[in-house]
Amino acid sequence: MHIMIPRSLKPGVYRLARRFRPVLPYGVLANLAQWATRYAHEPDFEVFDWMTGIEARVLDVGASRGQSALSILRRTQRTRVFSIEPNLKHRWSLILIRLLHPFRFRFRMVASGNEFAHQTLFVPGRRASGLSAQGSLDPAEFEKDYIKERLLDSGFDPGDMNAYRKLKVRVVPLDSLGLSPDLIKMDVEGFEQQALKGLEVTLAKHHPALLIEINNPKRWMPVLDSLGYEFYYYDEADKLLRHFDEDWEALNVFCLHKNNRSDLTRVLLEHVETR
Repeated sequence: MHIMIPRSLKPGVYRLARRFRPVLPYGVLANLAQWATRYAHEPDFEVFDWMTGIEARVLDVGASRGQSALSILRRTQRTRVFSIEPNLKHRWSLILIRLLHPFRFRFRMVASGNEFAHQTLFVPGRRASGLSAQGSLDPAEFEKDYIKERLLDSGFDPGDMNAYRKLKVRVVPLDSLGLSPDLIKMDVEGFEQQALKGLEVTLAKHHPALLIEINNPKRWMPVLDSLGYEFYYYDEADKLLRHFDEDWEALNVFCLHKNNRSDLTRVLLEHVETR
C-alpha cells in the first residue's frame, strides 16, 4: 500500500530526516522518508504515474542520493533504473535503494563526460551540509547568480574556492556502457554538453527520451534539435506536457524523438497538449 500525503508536508518529512542524522546519514534517512511516503521529489516525475505497468529502462545521470530513482521506482512496477553518480558520499543512500528494489535498481559510482578521464568534482559545504547535490565538474557553475543566491541562503560563500571539497572522480563516456535506455534523466550541474557528447552513439541509435534539468540550454538544446528532438515541459496543474518555449520558466525539459518507438515515449506523447 502506498502512503500518499500532501506535497505541502514534504519539508517537514525532510526536517525529520535531518533531526535523526546523527543516527544514520541524512541521504539514507531522506531516502527512507521518500520511499515510505512515495514523494515525487519534483513535480515533473509525476509523469511516471502514467507508466505504472510499462516495462522501461531509465538511465539516471547525476543521481545524487537517488531521489530521482526513487520517484520513478515508487510510481512504476516494471521500470528499471540504472543510476550514475560520482560522489562517493551517496554510496550508502544508493545501496539502500538497491536493497529496497533489488531487481529493478543498480548503480555505478562514476561521472558522465565526453572522454575517459579523472577530474575534480567541486562540492560546496561540509560533508553533512546537504549541499552535495550542487557538486559540479565545472567550477564556473558557481558563478551563476541563482547558484550564488542558493548557496548564500544555505550559509555557504560561493566565492571562497578553498571552502569547496575537491573530490577526484572517474569520468566515462556513457556510450561505453553499451546501454539502450528508453529515457535518460540528466542532472549534471553544467556538464550537460560533455555528457551528451559521450552519448552520441546511444542518441543516434536509440533516440531515447530525455529529461534534462534546465541549465545552459543554449549549449545543448541545438545539439538535440539537430537530431530531431522536440522539447516539452510538464504542466503540474493540468497534468500534461506542453511545448517548451525558451522564455518559459521550467525546472526540467522533456526531449522527445518521433522515431523512438518505446512504450514510454508513446505514453509521454499521448499526454502532449493538442494545438
